[in-house]
Amino acid sequence: MDTHYNWFESWFNSPYYHVLYKERDTKEAEAFLDTLIRFLKPPAGASILDVACGKGRHAMYLNKLGFDVTGFDLSPESIAFDKRYENDYLAFYLHDMRETSWVNCFDYVFNLFTSFGYFEKEHDNVKTIKANSAALKEGGTLVLDFMNADKVMRHLPYAETKLVNGISFDVRKYIKDDYIVKEITFTDQGKSFHFFEQLTIFRLNDFEKYFKDSHLTIQHIFGDYALNTFDLQKSERLILIAKKEKQ
Repeated sequence: MDTHYNWFESWFNSPYYHVLYKERDTKEAEAFLDTLIRFLKPPAGASILDVACGKGRHAMYLNKLGFDVTGFDLSPESIAFDKRYENDYLAFYLHDMRETSWVNCFDYVFNLFTSFGYFEKEHDNVKTIKANSAALKEGGTLVLDFMNADKVMRHLPYAETKLVNGISFDVRKYIKDDYIVKEITFTDQGKSFHFFEQLTIFRLNDFEKYFKDSHLTIQHIFGDYALNTFDLQKSERLILIAKKEKQ
């Protein structure tokens, strides 16, 4: 198939990525984190790893709540932005989520906002879960927030045009083989651009297998940012909370 291997390296580091998604609701993100923290009840100063942190909105807010936060992302542009906000309890690194760099370091690992399933090869997605698990201390907690693929697919194919900062973005979403593809085309200052997003279609049973193979036991399954029970037909999200078991 004509897939878009490593699409994320160019798109996530493009300034247009941040233009297109600038309307992402910071208040909603902070409300989700407030709800999550109330549920998890981490002790003050708990260590948290924010996987694929982007421009750091989750990491910075968690740090303001009193936690010792480390964030990483593959985008040099995002990490350069984030590093301006570092302090003694907030650090950012340029890092590939597939690679294990932290071992038994964190009380919590947060993989939020569908920051998973980017990779064309299954073993790369498996490596990501294993790296998340490795970063956790024994008994630590992984929170993985993914889309509810079954609901998303019922509304595809889909097309829209979004006008942001004077740029008209033509966006198409469709299913191709085992992927949900988003195609983004636009023109700016007389130059045409064409980017892709591509996510592997993962369902609950896929995560159950990956987690088991990585010494992670699912404790809770939620379907939205208010942490309501997951419903395959209705839920917008698939939010998994898992504990790292003794090995």
